[in-house]
Amino acid sequence: MWGLRPLFLRLQKFLLPLLITIGIIVVVVVSGQSDRVKFPKGRIVITDGEKSLKLDVEIANTPALRSIGLMYRKSIPDDFGMLFVFEEDTCSGFWMKNTYVPLEIAFIDKNGVIFSIQEMEPCKEEPCKIYYAPGPFRYALEVKKGFFERHRFGVGSRVSIEK
Repeated sequence: MWGLRPLFLRLQKFLLPLLITIGIIVVVVVSGQSDRVKFPKGRIVITDGEKSLKLDVEIANTPALRSIGLMYRKSIPDDFGMLFVFEEDTCSGFWMKNTYVPLEIAFIDKNGVIFSIQEMEPCKEEPCKIYYAPGPFRYALEVKKGFFERHRFGVGSRVSIEK
């Protein structure tokens, strides 16, 4: 019996935050309030050679915020983005469940270089397609479909977070 206590304490450090995160997600999604979740605001700068663009973004930097993303939004501005920030490189996938606006996603490495851009269509029926980067990434930027072509940015462009 005494040997289980250290195991329980280690699990408690992991499970409690996980259960809280899952609980928040369930409450937000079930209540239909995900469009009212407050994301931190920020600004990024996208550059390619001499060309640059400042873009206001919402930042999804926690598991709960990343799981909600742009769900349930009926529209988003043309020059707006959501920056997904991960603490370390990841190979996580993205889906468009309960997302109504066609998007593009740029996968960005730890040095701020865009190495893949994919178009993502709203999921109309399950199972929803999952979009994966061709390699590990540290950041992902979701914008309205057509953004990168309109502003002439692409693979090789750089993204930095303005302080």
